[in-house]
Amino acid sequence: MHSITTNLGWFFVLLSTGAVIYLGYLAFSRFGDIVLGDPQDKPEFSNISWYSMLFSAGMGVGILFWGAAEPLIHYLNNPLFEGKTTEAARSAMALTLFHWGVHGWGVYTLCAVAVAYYGFRKRKSYLVSSSLTGLSPIQALDRPLSILTDLAATIAIVFGLAASLSTGTQQMAAGLGEFGIPAENPTGYAVILAIITAAFVASASTGLKKGIKILSNLNMLTCVTLLGFVFLAGPTLFDIKLFIDTIGGYITSLPSLSFQVAPFTPQYEKWMADWTISYFTWWIAWAPFVGIFIARISRGRTIKELVLGSLLVPVLFTIFWFSVFGGSALTLVMNGDTGFVTLIQDGQYPKALFYLLGTMPFSSVTKVVSLFLIFTFLVTSADSACFVLAMMTSEGDLEPKLSLKLLWAVVMASLTAFLVKDGNLEPIKAAAQLCAGPFAIVMILMAISLPVRLRHQVRQRRI
Repeated sequence: MHSITTNLGWFFVLLSTGAVIYLGYLAFSRFGDIVLGDPQDKPEFSNISWYSMLFSAGMGVGILFWGAAEPLIHYLNNPLFEGKTTEAARSAMALTLFHWGVHGWGVYTLCAVAVAYYGFRKRKSYLVSSSLTGLSPIQALDRPLSILTDLAATIAIVFGLAASLSTGTQQMAAGLGEFGIPAENPTGYAVILAIITAAFVASASTGLKKGIKILSNLNMLTCVTLLGFVFLAGPTLFDIKLFIDTIGGYITSLPSLSFQVAPFTPQYEKWMADWTISYFTWWIAWAPFVGIFIARISRGRTIKELVLGSLLVPVLFTIFWFSVFGGSALTLVMNGDTGFVTLIQDGQYPKALFYLLGTMPFSSVTKVVSLFLIFTFLVTSADSACFVLAMMTSEGDLEPKLSLKLLWAVVMASLTAFLVKDGNLEPIKAAAQLCAGPFAIVMILMAISLPVRLRHQVRQRRI
């Protein structure tokens, strides 16, 4: 998979950056006020529930896994500055947010806008392929194109979600180790995965407006509670300053990072392949799942509401999250904590969150809360993904049968068990990267098709 990140890195950077620019155009153009549904439709979910479900599906367990670890990794081994310096610390925060900011949400939202418009406004089947209907100049190619498109989307969802479940399972195993439960082994992973599977199968049986909605709201409440505790128990004033400084650093560095592929700097190019491109391909692999799910919960919202809501609110929350967890980790290391440095240098990233919590009061309680949060995030993501996969394999049915959800639950659990059995992240990254390429082409076609239909919609509205 190294050849993908090395040879096609420029393509994934350009695609992710292009998605953000494209969405900015859609939101503030004459298309921004188009309602995703009937013109008189109102949002199906409250803003709080909408943001909760959106964030749980879009990032979820990832920010728990990397919240304390990634800023510290880039501080110790920075690709742009000498490690362990002030410049490296500021750069570490900007690079982390580059990976977790508008580029990831832009990829999701591009897919969401297209699917929501064709599904709710044009009454097409609730499938990725519906956004490409009629795009081919040869009508006979429409059916094969639709089949290939939905196949690419389905495969991307399966491997993208399995990759996320794998990392979350590893982190849960590391957390259980804090309580003397040896779970970082194939048997431990299998037991954790079996419990997660049973939970999301139970949740899947209750439907979108019960299981997923309730779990997502619970996730966000627990997430905000944990964030608030670390913020107050850690270097509070430093975190506030870091939050403001990181917003500025992210905004100022975003234009250059968005187009930086470093052909003259092999060291940075290698780092970018290992980190930036791995993230961007991961987001693309997740795009059909998160995009379709965001579309499904966004009926009644305008294109502008969907774009701005998806790009601004989750990103601001993410910046604050990394400022608090990453800031607390950086403060410990800068004050001489060698144990944290050893942990990161040994690649024990799943343990970073629990190490950080161990330096604060009530660590036994907060570690249990973190384990619970990881678990519920994984259940929500898996439940949402099975819901979307069942929709895609039932001609876009908005309320797919439980039997289809259960079938996809078994597939997801089996694939995740295979990926996680050795505790190695590389096969997980490779799985996501392998699926990103085909769906990246689909995304480009969606971006080409959508404005054509939107122009027609605007002309109809004027008549």
